[in-house]
Amino acid sequence: MSLNGRVLRHVVLFGFTAETTEAETDEIVRRFAKLRESVPDVAAFEWGLNSSPEDLNPELTHCFQLSFRSNDTRDAYLIDPAHVAFADWAGTWVEHVTVVDFWTKASTPSAVSR
Repeated sequence: MSLNGRVLRHVVLFGFTAETTEAETDEIVRRFAKLRESVPDVAAFEWGLNSSPEDLNPELTHCFQLSFRSNDTRDAYLIDPAHVAFADWAGTWVEHVTVVDFWTKASTPSAVSR
């Protein structure tokens, strides 16, 4: 699943409009998770609720993490019709979105770099 032991993570953080119901949020999560079945090369998918006690980003409630083997597979995902359709559809309820992509690195101090 990796390039020299590394994995490309695609992290998506959502915050929903105040009017978004729990049923609508559940459907968004269900459809996002289903993308792994319909979009090739999504190596892994995880999601969860923001539970940080720091209160630095209260508007971001849901975190989704997808893993890819390469920049090319991530780039293909971004323009895949199923992903584009999901993003367009979910945009009705998503008020805040933040996306961060990163290549994992070893956690030893000697591997830390900027």
